[in-house]
Amino acid sequence: MPYVASPAETSAVRSGGPWPVLRARWSSDPDHWARTLDPVLDPVLTQLRAGRGRARAAAALEGLARAGERVLAAIQALEVAKARLEADLLAAYGALATIEAQQIDALPAGAAARVSARVSPERVVTEEIALATGVGTGEVARRLTLATAPRRHRVVLNALRAGRLSLHRALQVASDTALLPDADVTTVAQAVLAPTRDGQPLPQRTFTARLRRAIASVDTRGSAERHAHARARRGVFGRLTDDGMGWLTVTTDAASVAAVMDHLDTTARGLRGAGDARTLDQLRADLATDALLRGSGTTEPGPAHAAAGQAASLAWIVVPFEVATGQADTACELPGHGWVTATHAREIITRPGSVWATLPVDLRTGRALTRATRTYRPTQAVLEHVQAVDGTCRGPDCHVPATRCDLDHETPWPTGPTSTDNLHAKHRLHHNLKTTGTWTSAPDTDHGLTWTTLTGRSYTTHPKNWRAGVDPPARRDDPVPRSDPPPSQRDSGPAPPVEHDQPPF
Repeated sequence: MPYVASPAETSAVRSGGPWPVLRARWSSDPDHWARTLDPVLDPVLTQLRAGRGRARAAAALEGLARAGERVLAAIQALEVAKARLEADLLAAYGALATIEAQQIDALPAGAAARVSARVSPERVVTEEIALATGVGTGEVARRLTLATAPRRHRVVLNALRAGRLSLHRALQVASDTALLPDADVTTVAQAVLAPTRDGQPLPQRTFTARLRRAIASVDTRGSAERHAHARARRGVFGRLTDDGMGWLTVTTDAASVAAVMDHLDTTARGLRGAGDARTLDQLRADLATDALLRGSGTTEPGPAHAAAGQAASLAWIVVPFEVATGQADTACELPGHGWVTATHAREIITRPGSVWATLPVDLRTGRALTRATRTYRPTQAVLEHVQAVDGTCRGPDCHVPATRCDLDHETPWPTGPTSTDNLHAKHRLHHNLKTTGTWTSAPDTDHGLTWTTLTGRSYTTHPKNWRAGVDPPARRDDPVPRSDPPPSQRDSGPAPPVEHDQPPF
């Protein structure tokens, strides 16, 4: 475009901010750059002390512009190459899904049906890929959905192979069109991938707007069905933060959310009017928390409110002896939720109403100590001890608390005893994978449990180290004492007529 000098450029007066306004066209003429950039470069050029400095500076700026353009072009080319590689990745996902589905079909008579009833083949593949790559199971599942429906998503997959669409956007289309028929998915994808008027890549916000508009245009299911689908996904989610606080998210229907917020706001404003010193946000948070813990609201101030809720709820926290006494500042665990600082942990355990319980552990390994029984069904005491030993599910990379898991006889009873070494906490998914023979698990050294997947990959898990972070990890060659008492000290009882080791034992 032609060069037009603004008043600020002509007079070199700063206008509208700390920098002068500048309009210019690109040129390879260094003298042109020197003249054009005078209002901007004067403070710098005066320090160069030479007339040639201006032309040299202009040439340097032009070189930087060209270098930036080359790097930007390289980024664009790499994004295209990345998209094509991601298309190959999805093809590999689909190939593995086909192979493992055939492996499941080849299991002994009846086993395949049991696998399908308890664990979907897609979930088996998802776990396999997540363990091998470190990619989260949620992301793997999203990719697998796209990879195993090539006809339904042929438009976006073709665009991915051509480098015109990223995997992120392809997954966005697949997720947002999950409830649409195949023909509508194609229509939406074509609308979203239409070229822009200026031929430039489609910005993300424009892409999202196009996608929403296209879905709304073809979606004839009606608001009632969409609401029913959304309502089916309601839930409660919690996440702890590093400052000793946390987020609690309740997803439910709009009318309920509005009613809850109106109730909390009305009650909070009433308390504020009565002289409560807490802010409205603090009051709403305290009222909601207390209502969830006790099933009712409260007008008590913050600290008393926190103590009052303890009568109706329990929150477990694991505090090593050294942390409790102030000799160490290791972070402490709220099993199943996350960690809090040592200072916050000591504050929690010294609150009025706190109850302390001891958990004896081996100082070298952090492994909880326990005892055993000869009955098929463990006693409550044994159940609690095994849960303490394992801490979480013994499946690979599974962090479900042991208190929410099945208790599995590693060697089916009565061949295998109901003992600490033969009982393991397993999340229902991993229990079913083992029970159906889809994956196998076997005891290993150091109280390990080695899992073997359909592809032959092996992963070994160990009992929870309740002193993790307090002591350096034990060496593998250190002797580990057995924690099972001798047979004479084991509980005994009638053996139930159980032929198969089915969940929950």
